[in-house]
Amino acid sequence: MRLATTTLLILAQSLLAGSAVGAVLSAEQVKITTEDKLVLVADLYRPPKAEGIAPAALLVHDAGGSRADMAELAERLAKQGFAVLVPDLRGHGQSVGPQAKAWKDMSAEEQQKFWAFATRDLSAAANFLRKDEHIHASNLSLLGYLAGSTLVARHALRDENVRCVVLLGPKAEQLGFNLQADLEALGGLPTYIGAVKETKGDAEFLAVAASDANGGLDFVQIEIFKALVANPVEDKRLPADIAKWMMDQAVPKKGKSR
Repeated sequence: MRLATTTLLILAQSLLAGSAVGAVLSAEQVKITTEDKLVLVADLYRPPKAEGIAPAALLVHDAGGSRADMAELAERLAKQGFAVLVPDLRGHGQSVGPQAKAWKDMSAEEQQKFWAFATRDLSAAANFLRKDEHIHASNLSLLGYLAGSTLVARHALRDENVRCVVLLGPKAEQLGFNLQADLEALGGLPTYIGAVKETKGDAEFLAVAASDANGGLDFVQIEIFKALVANPVEDKRLPADIAKWMMDQAVPKKGKSR
C-alpha cells in the first residue's frame, strides 16, 4: 500500500533535514512458509544501489496491525542499504486463511495463543532472508513495533545472527510475554528503545533492569520522540534516526567495535 503523493512530499521534507528522500521504493511481495505450514505474505525491499551483499532487517508490526504499518520505515532502511523483510504475521493482513483466522475475530485467549505461535513466523522470516544469496546470512537487525517488540526480543535470544534490536513503544509484559526478562537475557546485544514522553518511564525501567542484570553493562539506548500520542512511529524524525543507528550496528565504521 502506498501513500498519496501529497503525503510523500511532506515526508520527503521531514525525514532528513536539508535533503530529499527520493522516490518510493517498490516492494516485492513474497510468501513464506512456517514450520507449522502456515503461509505468510510479506514485502521484501532491496537497496536501490546494492553494493555486494546487503545486511538484513526484519520488521515486525503490532498486534492487530499489518505490514503496511511498517512501509515507511522499511523504505528508509532499504535506502540506507538494508534488505528489509516485513511480513504479515499469522492472523494479520493477508496472512489469514483456514488455519489462521483474522486477529479481530479471535477471543483474548486465542490472541495470546496465536501471538506465542507467531515466534515461528519470525523464525521462518529469518530463514527466508538467510537463503537469499544477495543478503548477508549472519547480519540480521530486528525491529519490533509496540507488541511486536515482544516477538523481536524473544527471537533475538534464539538467533545468533542478530546484530541489534530496535523496540518501539515496548511494554514490560504483554500478550503472555515477559519482555523485561528477555531483555535481561540478551546479555549486551545493542538495543534501541524508541519512546515518547508518555512512555519514557517504561523505557527507562526496561533499560535499568537490563543493565542491572548484566553487571551494569549499558547496552540499551533510549530515544524520546515528539509524537502527539504515545506512538513513536508517528514522529517523522524516527525513520532516519533508526536507520542510522541500525546501520552503525550492522556495519560498524572501521576502528569501531560493536
